[in-house]
Amino acid sequence: MVVGDREERIAKNEAVARDINERIERNHETSSPARLIRMVCECGQATCEQLVSITLAEYEQVRSDPRQFVLARGHVIPDVERIESENDRFVVVRKREGTPAAVAVEEDPRS
Repeated sequence: MVVGDREERIAKNEAVARDINERIERNHETSSPARLIRMVCECGQATCEQLVSITLAEYEQVRSDPRQFVLARGHVIPDVERIESENDRFVVVRKREGTPAAVAVEEDPRS
């Protein structure tokens, strides 16, 4: 099914960005949890190179659910994810049930 393939491709793109951010977070392990760091947008756009400013504490909160991702404002794909929260620096989305959520959980490096 074309829609399923698209959803899976988007979810896999997001998982790659999340893996990069996991490495960035490990490199800042000794930093204050309140210090802003730059992480890559975890949106599903294969060509996205945008960065978001986020604290380690905020990122840990996002990562508490493998279906959640941190995105740059304006990068939400409504048919694949819904906004959980947002601020002036980033948006937190949760993958919708079905393929997007299943791929997010399957590709979670913390599982």
